[in-house]
Amino acid sequence: MKTKKDYQYSYNHVKQRLKERYNFDIDKHFYDEMNESIKPYIGNPDIGTDNNGEQEIHTMFLKNRIVKIVYSISKKRITTVLP
Repeated sequence: MKTKKDYQYSYNHVKQRLKERYNFDIDKHFYDEMNESIKPYIGNPDIGTDNNGEQEIHTMFLKNRIVKIVYSISKKRITTVLP
């Protein structure tokens, strides 16, 4: 059950940050697609890391804009969006 709650929290947080910072609205399907599309790039040494390597900062192209996202390696999902 905790995993479901954590997933919901991450989804809501990313959704809120995308709306605040980029005026994008997403649904869970789009969030899942974001997570799937970033997987081939996880562990790339050219990607910025934070929190002792637990989080990776990636650049994604969403709706004709470049967006920086934070991917949690342990949670295996996007956890926030940077300004």
